[in-house]
Amino acid sequence: MLIERIVAPNPGPMTLTGTNTYLVGDGAGNLAVIDPGPEDLPRHLDAILAAAHALGRITTVVVTHRHLDHLPLAIPLCKETGARLAGHPDLPGVEQPLGQNAPTFNGMVALHTPGHTRDSVCLWNASEATLFTGDLVLGSGTAVLDDAPGALTDYMSSLEQLFGLRPRTIYPGHGPIVPDGAAKLTEYLEHRRLRLQQVLDALGHHGPSTVAELAAAIYTDVAPSMLPMAGRNVRANLELLLSESRIERLDGDRWQLMR
Repeated sequence: MLIERIVAPNPGPMTLTGTNTYLVGDGAGNLAVIDPGPEDLPRHLDAILAAAHALGRITTVVVTHRHLDHLPLAIPLCKETGARLAGHPDLPGVEQPLGQNAPTFNGMVALHTPGHTRDSVCLWNASEATLFTGDLVLGSGTAVLDDAPGALTDYMSSLEQLFGLRPRTIYPGHGPIVPDGAAKLTEYLEHRRLRLQQVLDALGHHGPSTVAELAAAIYTDVAPSMLPMAGRNVRANLELLLSESRIERLDGDRWQLMR
């Protein structure tokens, strides 16, 4: 299976080197584009079209989730090429809704993998053991969780689903391509378990604490500007620990270990 990566020129703290756009070929001149990227980058659209011109014809555009660094360019790209937009049924503008295990392109199937967003999907090709993960799994660093209730429970379930596939190669939404997918998923699962323990340890050390206080105590290696995003992950950990009756919530959005 032909796979070509084009990195969008939108680097930043959340996007790393930029959004990874993938062109996937079926060997017969048909192409799918995965995660075209932000709409306000015409030169990225030009780069996608130029690469496609040399490889074949774009027939399908797949978006892994609705975030603005993945979805918006799909609309002008589909208009330009006549391709159909595929994605989660809740994704705006989708013409080909992708249910769980729905075929997408050249042997790839869609997997519903909430946790980063409610509408996140990954794309799996069993014959080649390749997995496109959007922002659920990144090439470096860790992903930010959805701010909806139950996000961490969803996220862990999604990671377990992917781990069960034993992927060889992961093509992430940001960062470098991952040559050992199973090892990366093991790393991600262990990291999330570590974060849960860190929340418990911080509450044990500091006593009743707010989300912001816990984020500052745990995420000592991130820039202050990133602490609100870290707080989102802390809150997801707290909600999971609360559901397990390991902590309790106090007035003023303060949390403590269960007495």
